[in-house]
Amino acid sequence: MRKFSGIQVSNGVAFGEAYLLDRSRICVVQRNITREQIPEEIRRLRGAIEKSKTQMQEIKKRAGSVSDKYAIILDTYTLLLEDDILVNETIENIEKDLLNAEWALTITLEKFTKLFNNINDEYLKGKQDDLDLVVHGVIKNLVGHEQENLSDIDRPVVLIAHAISPSDTILMPRQYVLGMGTEAGGKTSHVGIFASALGIPAVVGVPDLTQQVNSGETVIIDGINGEIIIDPDEEHYELYKRKQQNYLRYEKTLLKEVNEPSTTRDGHPVQLMGNIESSHEVKSVLRFGGEGIGLYRTEYLYLGNSRDLPTENDLYQNFKDVVRAVHPAPLVIRTLDIGADKPLPGLDQKAEENPALGLRGIRLSLKNPIHLINQMKGALRASLYGKIKILYPMISYAEEVTEANRYLQKAKEELRKEQIPFDEDIQIGAMIETPAAALSVRQILKVTDFISIGTNDLIQYLLAVDRANENVAHLYQPFHPAILAVLKLIFDAAAQANKPVAICGELGGDPMATALLLGLGNVHELSMDPHSIPKVKKILRELTLDEARQLADKALALDTAEEIDSFIREEMRKRFPYDFDRDSAFGEKTA
Repeated sequence: MRKFSGIQVSNGVAFGEAYLLDRSRICVVQRNITREQIPEEIRRLRGAIEKSKTQMQEIKKRAGSVSDKYAIILDTYTLLLEDDILVNETIENIEKDLLNAEWALTITLEKFTKLFNNINDEYLKGKQDDLDLVVHGVIKNLVGHEQENLSDIDRPVVLIAHAISPSDTILMPRQYVLGMGTEAGGKTSHVGIFASALGIPAVVGVPDLTQQVNSGETVIIDGINGEIIIDPDEEHYELYKRKQQNYLRYEKTLLKEVNEPSTTRDGHPVQLMGNIESSHEVKSVLRFGGEGIGLYRTEYLYLGNSRDLPTENDLYQNFKDVVRAVHPAPLVIRTLDIGADKPLPGLDQKAEENPALGLRGIRLSLKNPIHLINQMKGALRASLYGKIKILYPMISYAEEVTEANRYLQKAKEELRKEQIPFDEDIQIGAMIETPAAALSVRQILKVTDFISIGTNDLIQYLLAVDRANENVAHLYQPFHPAILAVLKLIFDAAAQANKPVAICGELGGDPMATALLLGLGNVHELSMDPHSIPKVKKILRELTLDEARQLADKALALDTAEEIDSFIREEMRKRFPYDFDRDSAFGEKTA
């Protein structure tokens, strides 16, 4: 028996025969060319890129039935193929160094990989694997390499691969793929999104996995703990079989309570809402008991169109559909949160060495006010059909909110002139995700109706830790004393200003943190991935406000992140043994 640890991206436990997907890298050979051959190599490069783009669009036609978000990912792949820097850099390598197209493209990929390694942003690091897939797809087209067709799978299997491409995930017969394990990938890679959308247990980021597995061997994918077990003995096979059954039973128990009110045992209400990236995810939010959309990431509406930016009317139609679907619950629309890492046509963007700290979020929107006003007008027009709130991202100064609000007033004036009705009292909020915003939150609260804490960036910026960097990932500690102190500061300031607080980062969807967050201050909303809502609701409904405050007070009195983490986990497991047990008896006592 061999056991390997990786990154859990889709919950559940799967058993099956290993199907080893041979995606060995093409051996690219350096070949020097003459100056007369340069035009032919450039023609070959452009032809391979066009072929890859056509393949992506063909895959996209089939992807719509799986997930709208997944189809959008394919559009971002097309954007990568159209990237001027990627193409021009490769052409420059061909012309300057007299190299064949395959080798020139490999050199460009190596340069991009080094740039990704220096970016302090987990989301972007997750996209490094996607870029790798796209570029190697072009290389395969250059050399005329035909890939193995997964549509030939005709029996239940566990798929094991270095990486799984978009074409793989679309072509595979999903009724036969019980689980997936890969060497590449992360929390934000397309494999996790695909597996989660279809409920396929998956673990990614396992080094040298394909060298450790033989086709036909029995494989267990433990998507709960992020482990892959190869050739288990009888004892462990039965152990994980029981874990699988108990997890399925536990999930059914959670789903029975999805429509119950999200209030503590002593009657304190907390709205549990969903984070979404496309309108199609609304159904998932409602299915899992969500009470509205706490964060609509609008950048996917922009990334989904590789040619033009969405118009005011495009945005209005989309927002209208979403707010009508969740009515009478609210829809919180975050204005465009994008930077130089994802350049868009028509926006004033230049390449930056560190996009995470550059012209992104509200900074980019304020530099492109026409597009900000279009977003605002789209949201205002849709506000006629339900309760809409507007949320500004990446705020560092109260003055940024004030400036954005001036554009909001301009958007309102334009709609009045056009005699288009809207909610005159639409609420405005700011994301608190930078240390500057946290420390100047009292000033920000004066110019907003509510605030929403983005814990992912806030934790990374406060601790100066990139959790995608394996050298410092262990230092990413959500229960660090500094994090708790800053959260407490934010809650206290909001209470004094009598303004509501939401949490829309990953911490808000972590059931282990539910009692702590509730005890630190008056949380009005917790917004999270839809699949996290049922468990957070269960924890919330079994807590009292007094219990949560006592837990938070004790945590605040501790000195180290290790002490706080250990205390919270011990307390939550003691209070909720059926929910935080991760061995084979997971959820067994809920039967």
